[in-house]
Amino acid sequence: MSRNRILEQLARAAQDMVQGALSSTTRTCGKASCPCHSDPARRHGPNLYFTWRSEGHSRALYVAPQHAGQARAAQAAWTRFWEIGCQIAALNREQLSRRWARSHSAARPPRRSA
Repeated sequence: MSRNRILEQLARAAQDMVQGALSSTTRTCGKASCPCHSDPARRHGPNLYFTWRSEGHSRALYVAPQHAGQARAAQAAWTRFWEIGCQIAALNREQLSRRWARSHSAARPPRRSA
């Protein structure tokens, strides 16, 4: 795939991406008398959260049920952004290798014939 096509895909993915993972969890609430404290099957949820690390700390953002589809699309865009970034890095690595090989051969003194 050409570099320009990859960059076009990168721009599209970057519009909607949100860095992080999605996790679904159940929780107990703050009411001691609630059945969720005594029966794990009655915990609240499952609730969807965006999770990520920032400044050395784990962070989470609650995703309300009505926003679950948008959250999944944003996370999928992040995954695509990451994949495209890896493709760009591979192309850059190949270019760097070729450039170094050319500069190495240009810096070598010519061989003397015997």
